[in-house]
Amino acid sequence: MTVAVAAVVVRAVLRRRSKRSRVDAAAQHMATGRDLRALSLAGATATAQRLGVRGSPGVPVGRTVLGRQMVYGSWEDMHLDVWGPRTGKTTSRAVPAILAAPGAVLVTSNKRDIVDATRDVRAADGPVWVFDPQSVALEEPSWWWNPLSYVTDEVRAARLADNFASGSRGPDAKTDAYFDPAGQDLLAGLLLAAALDHRPITQVHTWLTRPADDTAVDILRAHGFTQTADAVGGVVNAPEKQRGGVYGTALQMASCLTNRQIAHWITPQGKGDGRPQFDPAGFVRSKGTLYSLSKEGKGTAGPLVTALTVAVVGAAEELAVHSSGGRLATPMVGVLDEAANVCRWRELPNLYSHYGSRGLVLMTILQSWSQGVEV
Repeated sequence: MTVAVAAVVVRAVLRRRSKRSRVDAAAQHMATGRDLRALSLAGATATAQRLGVRGSPGVPVGRTVLGRQMVYGSWEDMHLDVWGPRTGKTTSRAVPAILAAPGAVLVTSNKRDIVDATRDVRAADGPVWVFDPQSVALEEPSWWWNPLSYVTDEVRAARLADNFASGSRGPDAKTDAYFDPAGQDLLAGLLLAAALDHRPITQVHTWLTRPADDTAVDILRAHGFTQTADAVGGVVNAPEKQRGGVYGTALQMASCLTNRQIAHWITPQGKGDGRPQFDPAGFVRSKGTLYSLSKEGKGTAGPLVTALTVAVVGAAEELAVHSSGGRLATPMVGVLDEAANVCRWRELPNLYSHYGSRGLVLMTILQSWSQGVEV
C-alpha cells in the first residue's frame, strides 16, 4: 500500500515537472511580492487614479510565473520588448496594449495581422486611419498626408531629412564621411524650400534630378532663411564632380518619392481631390487609431512611416506641453512593432524617458538586442 501511494506521488511530481519550462525554473530569480506591487492591478490602478486616467489601469504586460498575478505598465512607464520571430509578440503584447489604450493609438508594422485583430474594436471609439502606401493591408488611398506639413523651420526640415537618411539604408550600409552629411543637409534645405512654397514633397525629387536648378535657393532667400539658402547655393555652384556626389547621395535618400503608388498617399491628386487630409494635431486630440504600414528594404515607404510617427508624436508632445501638468490628460499609446525595420527613428532613444513624463506611452518591439543597437 505504501509503495503504491509513493508511486502515485512520484508520478504526480514527475508529471508536474514535465509541464514546466526552462522559464519556470528561472522564476525564483525574478521579482516577487513587494517588487511587483507597483505593477500589480492595484498599483497600476492607483497610478492611473493619481494621473486622472479613467477606464484602464495601464498597459497589460502578462502574468507572473509564480502566482499567476497580472502585471501592468502604468501610464508613466515606457516599454522595450525583444521578441524573436514567431514568438507571439503581436497576440501577447501589441494587441492587448492597443485595446487597453484610453486615447489615441499609433501603430507601426510590416504586416496586416495587427490591423485585422484590433481595427473593429478601435473603430467603436474613434476614427481609424490606415497608412498603407505599399498595399501591405490592401488599403486604398482614401485619405492623404502631407509630410511637409511637419516642416515649419530648418530644425524640423533637418529631422525629416534624417528620417529619409536613416530609413533609406540598412544597418550594414557603408557611409561616406563627406557625402552622406552633405547630402542630408541638401535634402533638408530642399524639403524646407518645398514646404515654404507650398509645393508637394515630390518636387524635392525633381530638384534633385536637376543639380543646376537654383529655384530652391531663391525660395529660401525670399523667406528669410539666408544661411540655408547659402548652403544649398554652395552645393549648386560647387565643382561638377563634388556637386554630383552630394546630389546623388541625397537622391538615394529620397528614392521612395519615385514610387507612384506611394505618391498617392502623400500628395493631392489634382485640384478636385476631395479626400480628407490627415492632421496629426487633430488626431492626438481624438480617440482615433493610426496604423502605419510598410515593407522592409531599400526603396520602401519606411522613411515615410518614420516621418509620420515623428509628426504624430511631435504633435502629442506639443499638446502635452500646453496641458495641465505638462502631460496629456488622456495618454496616447504608440506600439512601434518592427521598429528596426520600418520605423528607424535615430532620435528615439534620447527621447524615451522624456515621453513617459508627457503621457506618451511608447512600446518599441525588436526581434533582437542587436537590432536596437543598430538603430
